[in-house]
Amino acid sequence: MQDQDYILCECELQLLEAFVVTLETTVEVQLVKQPALCMTMIQAEDSVEFQPFYLGEALTTECELLVNGTRGIGICLGDEPVRAYCIAFIDAYSQLSDVPMQPVADFLSQQAAIIEHNAKIENDLILRTKVDFKLMEQD
Repeated sequence: MQDQDYILCECELQLLEAFVVTLETTVEVQLVKQPALCMTMIQAEDSVEFQPFYLGEALTTECELLVNGTRGIGICLGDEPVRAYCIAFIDAYSQLSDVPMQPVADFLSQQAAIIEHNAKIENDLILRTKVDFKLMEQD
């Protein structure tokens, strides 16, 4: 299964928000840090010498909360306060030992399948525009 953070950042926001709302009713949530905009350094690696360097800064949204006393942190690219909150909630919820994790696993699996399907469709559309230069050769 794909990385949880990737799925949460790429899935449809309305579905993620609705899922988190259903889980919120079963736990106690305390907001530590409201979702806020910040700048985050993006680290990359030199492809020749494989040395790390900082590519630059990216606009991100971060949030911190407690779910049943367990800390969760959410961060995502862009101005997305709801997504950052949801990521923080899932982060904290996933660390709890006294809650059912199957709904989270099912949601992540469904979303991973949707993301993969959409990526395949996009890739297929891109491949339609690919030029075959061998066909352009003239004898």
